[in-house]
Amino acid sequence: MRSMLLGGLGLLAIAAACTEEQPAAPAATAPAATTEDQVVQPASAGPPPVAGQIDWATARADAAARPSDVVIPQSVGSDPLTVPMLLPVIVQTASERPTPPRVTKDGYFATYHLPRYDVIVNGSSKAYQAGSPPAGDKTEMKFTTVEAGAQLAFSRYGADYLIEFECREVDSPEGCITEVQAKEFAEGLFVAQSR
Repeated sequence: MRSMLLGGLGLLAIAAACTEEQPAAPAATAPAATTEDQVVQPASAGPPPVAGQIDWATARADAAARPSDVVIPQSVGSDPLTVPMLLPVIVQTASERPTPPRVTKDGYFATYHLPRYDVIVNGSSKAYQAGSPPAGDKTEMKFTTVEAGAQLAFSRYGADYLIEFECREVDSPEGCITEVQAKEFAEGLFVAQSR
């Protein structure tokens, strides 16, 4: 701000010299604040994250019970796994190979390209809650439609999951996926990784 003020005053002085007019006397101004005088306003951080208690024992048991013919993709990322990784069983050709799941500091995400829509499966150990906690069961799936797609949010093993469906083509009033189809997709997820 100070450099803009000084730059503006410099341009005003140059303009006055070129037109040989003297600028009007400035009104009384407060002295410019120095770096020590400036107060830094804290950024609005929003609601604090709520970390879930992960039930690793149940996730490990479910991972051990999955069918043996399921191919588990290798994940990328240097962060440790903080939630059980749920992935869909999707058969794709070599040319349509999915991007490997990406492990992040508080969860993971995996992207799949399907004929009617793209799917992003997100898992997180942190949830951001605004206001009072919901009265319903947190494991209940919540389906919402968004522009050119839909989202399905739910909890499992104490972690929060969000499946995003991004339509390639919207060919019906309900979009490219119905609530029933989205829930069937979520029910088909298996535990690919646990700890």
